[in-house]
Amino acid sequence: MATFLGTTAWLGFGQPANNSAAAAYKTNCVSCHGQDGRGSPVGKSLHVADFHSAQVQQQSDAQLAGVIAEGRGNMPAFGSRLSKDQIDALVKYIRTLEKGK
Repeated sequence: MATFLGTTAWLGFGQPANNSAAAAYKTNCVSCHGQDGRGSPVGKSLHVADFHSAQVQQQSDAQLAGVIAEGRGNMPAFGSRLSKDQIDALVKYIRTLEKGK
C-alpha cells in the first residue's frame, strides 16, 4: 500500500493538473529545455528546441506529444516513463511557457 501511495503521489494523482505537469516538466525537461523553455546551457549545447520558437509552436499537440513519447535527435523517449495523460499535460504546459515570452 505504501508503494502504491508513493507511486500515485509521484504520478501526480490528487494534485491539480498544472502542478503535476509543472512537476513533470521540472523532473524530466528542465535540465535541457530550461525553466523558461528557451534551453539551459547544456540544452543549448545539444541544440534543443526553444519552446518559444515558431518551429515548436506551429506543431500540433499530437506532434509535440509524439516527440515527447518517441524522442528526437538527442532527446530520449519518455513514452515508457510517462503516461499518455502526463504527456498531454506536458504539451499543455509547454504551450503556457510560450505565452510567458
